[in-house]
Amino acid sequence: MNVFDLSPAQIRNRLILRARRAALAAGTGRQPPSHPRGRAEMAAARAPVVPCVSVAAGDVVQLAESDYRYADGPLRLRIVRVRPDLSEWYDGEWVWLEGVEIGPDDQDGAFRPVLARVAALRSEAVRK
Repeated sequence: MNVFDLSPAQIRNRLILRARRAALAAGTGRQPPSHPRGRAEMAAARAPVVPCVSVAAGDVVQLAESDYRYADGPLRLRIVRVRPDLSEWYDGEWVWLEGVEIGPDDQDGAFRPVLARVAALRSEAVRK
């Protein structure tokens, strides 16, 4: 087996093991950390922020182009589901909505997920 047969994780683990063995043999008493603090640990260390929105399933929202990501003009959306579980990564400022787009002729369009700005979902933008 040569180095090219190993995955990056296996190579990393072998290097850590070698460093630990060298530290023990040198008698320094201090060992290198088992793994550096990565993104997953930093994300787990911070408290999740769940956005507080005043919309629910069945509400119709009118979103301007600047109020949702990947916009292609204003959007009317009948909400099917609000996804706060996915929204915690946006520091409470954005929320994932799933809904049905409503066309200019008030007919139901395509189902689409939308990442919307929480500030745009205040009571004046929502109709029941």
